[in-house]
Amino acid sequence: MIPSAIVLSHDEQRERLRDGCPDAVAFATVVGDPCADQLRASTPFRDAYRTALGVRPGQKLLVLTSTWGRRSLLGHGGDTVRRALAELPRDEYRVVAAVHPNAWHGHGGWQVHTWLAPFVRAGLVLPVPETDTWKAALTAADAFIGDHGSVTLYGVALGLPGLLGAFDDGVVAPGSPMALLGGLLPRVTAGRPLAGQLADAAATQPGDARLAEVGGLVTSRPMRSMALLRGLFYEHLGLPEPADPAVVRPVAVPRRPHDRRRDPAPPPVFVTAHFEEQGGGAATVTVRHYPAAMQGAEAGHLPDPHLVAAEGEPDARWLHTADIVLARPAATGRPTRDVAGPLFDRYPGCGAVAVPDPAGLTGDCGLALRDGPELTARWRDAQWWTTPQTAAAAAHACLSRFGPAWEGEITVRAGEDLPPAVLTVAAVRRPSPSGD
Repeated sequence: MIPSAIVLSHDEQRERLRDGCPDAVAFATVVGDPCADQLRASTPFRDAYRTALGVRPGQKLLVLTSTWGRRSLLGHGGDTVRRALAELPRDEYRVVAAVHPNAWHGHGGWQVHTWLAPFVRAGLVLPVPETDTWKAALTAADAFIGDHGSVTLYGVALGLPGLLGAFDDGVVAPGSPMALLGGLLPRVTAGRPLAGQLADAAATQPGDARLAEVGGLVTSRPMRSMALLRGLFYEHLGLPEPADPAVVRPVAVPRRPHDRRRDPAPPPVFVTAHFEEQGGGAATVTVRHYPAAMQGAEAGHLPDPHLVAAEGEPDARWLHTADIVLARPAATGRPTRDVAGPLFDRYPGCGAVAVPDPAGLTGDCGLALRDGPELTARWRDAQWWTTPQTAAAAAHACLSRFGPAWEGEITVRAGEDLPPAVLTVAAVRRPSPSGD
């Protein structure tokens, strides 16, 4: 077969073509990369994409990108997906998986959804291949973890810090931009917290001249691909071009909100609490949540956690080992202790029961201790992350530190970049039956 035209995105590809097949060079035309141009045209709309993808103020967006094949991120480095959800605090990170269409169509949508269902339950956003949501996600991202697929190269071209979760040197052309990336980007390593690896990438990769040079190899005709491609097509058709200019359009804002799955029972989470004394009796506690079902053998990222599981959780192992059981919202006026009693009897291992407010509209809750008082935990300056689970976890951490008789206010954070809120914990003092 003799081609009419060979379309290349960069001049360096023509030189590699000259080395490999000199006779083909006469048919080659460098027209740039329309996908790279669209990503660049979309950068002014980053905030709109983040909102559509459910990224909240203070959160980071991590894109996991996998090409197809046995040595792709999903095929060879699939544990990276679990680690991202297990090790990165749930409130601080939003995680999107961009899976190559060949994987979707090769295995079938049902199979891909089935394989990744546990991750989706833990908060993973999984766009279907019929949309350009992956482009919106990459444009909106703070970092990526990729493999030898082209999306990794696009991420570097956008200036994103990144890691390699898998890489197949055997299918990468020697001397190509992707081969160069394989030697520059750090690999995800076991035995070291993933958050630290991402932090190192964010600290060292921006401004790296070598990465910038490789990113520049994506296209040597930036923002011109649409015009050059259309001119080439009409030339071969022997037709005059339309008068209107051929311009690249930004990626459409994802039409459907990509909210986390809303189960009637929130998924069980491990919670850690870190205190910082501020003097004068004031203190701040940072509470972080990690999906319990995603945790593996390595748990160094979870120093002394406690487990919060919701009443009605179908996986019984969590409720029977939970430190805190989150009850269903109580009927109006029903005392927290009355709601908690049957749960204490049913789950003898739990030390506290949290009862959300009756309407379920605030993040406040009542808290009953197995061997202590009945309390309320109420938020001031509520934020998007101030849920009953967080209130119960923060109150439990304070009571564990200061004793079961503690009452007061404490500043709570859910992460370094998230806005704080104040939690007031107070004992419930009910009148005695005699009125005394």
